[in-house]
Amino acid sequence: MMSRNIMKLSRRTFLYMAAGAAALPALRPVARAQAYPTRPITLVVPFAAGGSFDVIARVMTPGLSEILGQQVIVENVGAASGIVGVNRVAHAMPDGYSVLLGTVGTHAYNPALYKKLPYNPAADFAPVGLIAEQPLVLIARKDFTPNTLPEFITYAKANAAKLQYGSAGVGSTTHLACALLNAAAGIDVTHVPYRGAGPAMADMIGGQIQYMCSNTPGALPQIQGGTVKAIALLARDRSPLMPELATTHEQGLSD
Repeated sequence: MMSRNIMKLSRRTFLYMAAGAAALPALRPVARAQAYPTRPITLVVPFAAGGSFDVIARVMTPGLSEILGQQVIVENVGAASGIVGVNRVAHAMPDGYSVLLGTVGTHAYNPALYKKLPYNPAADFAPVGLIAEQPLVLIARKDFTPNTLPEFITYAKANAAKLQYGSAGVGSTTHLACALLNAAAGIDVTHVPYRGAGPAMADMIGGQIQYMCSNTPGALPQIQGGTVKAIALLARDRSPLMPELATTHEQGLSD
């Protein structure tokens, strides 16, 4: 069991953003066996600063640094739906000091959307652990007319040519979520891809785009601060973080 863990750590590692357990227990026995780490570790977030994955990384790294006894440095490398950042780690020295905060987008969606990637999501990485599950939420500018999903659908159908929605990049979770929502609702709205959810959020607050489908950690502070409007949680069940926000299922969009 120990030798298997050592083999995993010697390869390039990544942390999936999905449901489940923390990465720390998987790292600790390996660190003792190999006197690892002896220098700072770089945690690459393949999206721009300010987005939900960046938020989770910065919340997680202080505790990770304390347990490992070395500083874990967050580096944002946001471009091309996470491909640039993922590729950097895939081609880094396989010594356990370059770690990736991977997502379902970088390791599942991208291989399905792009014919050729500069990395192999299965062969180039060894999973360390699952970190979090985060539902997406449909949010809009605070002065956006609709307040509910039915109102949003009616308004978007009548004003589609005037609307734009943003995302963290082509093929990102935030892009596909809104694309599926639009398709299910029969809406045809222009997509504006960004180099991360943070820049997309900033432009929406500034009025350049009207709405987006954001991961909860990136959206929640803005919702609570009143800078954006939450319209629906893209899930079947409500979130304990926003128990007052009705889901798309509750508001009549079942799938």
